[in-house]
Amino acid sequence: MESFQMVVQGLWDRDHPLMQLPHFSKAIVDRCQAHEEEIDTVFDIMGLEDDVRDSLLQLSPAQMADVAHFCNNYPNIDLEYDVADADEVETGDAVQMTVTLEREVDEDMDASTIGQVSAPRYPKPKVEGWWLVVGDVKRNSLLCIKRIALQKSAKVKLDFVAPDEAGDYKLTLYFMCDSYLGCDQEYEFDLSVAQGDSDEEEDSEDGDSDGMEED
Repeated sequence: MESFQMVVQGLWDRDHPLMQLPHFSKAIVDRCQAHEEEIDTVFDIMGLEDDVRDSLLQLSPAQMADVAHFCNNYPNIDLEYDVADADEVETGDAVQMTVTLEREVDEDMDASTIGQVSAPRYPKPKVEGWWLVVGDVKRNSLLCIKRIALQKSAKVKLDFVAPDEAGDYKLTLYFMCDSYLGCDQEYEFDLSVAQGDSDEEEDSEDGDSDGMEED
């Protein structure tokens, strides 16, 4: 996914995410990082007082308007998730997770422009693409992946199969964008998986079969 982000924004993975912003140079990024409150993200730029921002960026009014346009388009999305019947999951069960997404937008923002990507280095118009992924980092296992379109809000169902071994698992939910650097989110959550009755019965049957004697 990072490769998509780099292609759209025309940056390398070694470049600072602030270099996405129009007219930003290494000198501007250096001034931001040297600030008493280190500035590393687009959200940090948005949160600055006007006079502090003007002092750090040292851009013309027209250039500042380009920066403001980028910041207004940059996705700020709240995510909540819930695993259905999380206390009752057994080995091999179908697990359903509900992910609720809510984009923060200005009231006066044109709805038709929501999701349009600010990418001056990209050769054609681009609309954001988003991915939801559930994985087990420790076991290097992908459990679920789903591509979604997102305007103002969405409620998404993710389905995956519980591990076939009972135990406590640390899984990770990833929310990733294909267009911007620095706006991906990840959440680690616990999933306790109990031994399923059917598995116990199969084990018991196998044991009985092994103990049978032929006449």
